[in-house]
Amino acid sequence: MEHIKKINIWLFLPVLFVAKLWAAIDKGNAGPWNLAIMVTCSVLLLLYVERNTAMRSIAWQGVLCISYIALVLFILFALGLREKELSFVKSLIPYSRWPMFLIDAFGAAVSEEIIFRKFLLCSLLKRMRPIYAIVLSSLIFYLCHFSIMATIIISGIFYASVALRWNSLLLAIGMHTIYDFLGNMALSVGQVSVTIIGDLNAYQVLHGAAALSDFIFIAAYFTMIFAFDIISACAVKIKTRRKIEEIAS
Repeated sequence: MEHIKKINIWLFLPVLFVAKLWAAIDKGNAGPWNLAIMVTCSVLLLLYVERNTAMRSIAWQGVLCISYIALVLFILFALGLREKELSFVKSLIPYSRWPMFLIDAFGAAVSEEIIFRKFLLCSLLKRMRPIYAIVLSSLIFYLCHFSIMATIIISGIFYASVALRWNSLLLAIGMHTIYDFLGNMALSVGQVSVTIIGDLNAYQVLHGAAALSDFIFIAAYFTMIFAFDIISACAVKIKTRRKIEEIAS
């Protein structure tokens, strides 16, 4: 029975991929049925993939994801996106289109994280050391995007690292969704050359905020994890040394 359930649930992945591909072919103008299919498939796949994730892990990843969203908003505000500029962006991208961009980004994040971090990365880990598996899966992730943006490799390495550390895709999917959401909005105004902040147009502000937020968050995350690991290792050594001294005395 469990085997049949696995076969049935993974059938939603190609359906999600086709729905996402159809939306891309239609230049992001996904219809209500396409959006409904993407939401349904994404939620079912996410629930299945995370069915064994501990609540503590979910809570910590939730805190980190909220911190990332707060950082994105802070950077947008720091770049100068105030009420006047936001009104201009709204005139370019009506609020009615925002849910479509968000659903499209969520569908892309779920499908890509499952394919590259659930399947590809786990498969490579059986054949090589973790560091090589992370880099190779991120390189393939980059090549599949047909883009010259090197930041995709950095993001891929980060997503793979957090997926392994937390044994979960939640944080990677959350950050991936927000990044693609801003990217979708930026692409929708890519032809507008009117500057809204200093010498920056709407595309540069939205896309720049996404890239800058990723860079700062990734740098801060790895710094904190590195410091935490060092402190934990030192604490273990001190505890072990004390036990040895107690036994020796």
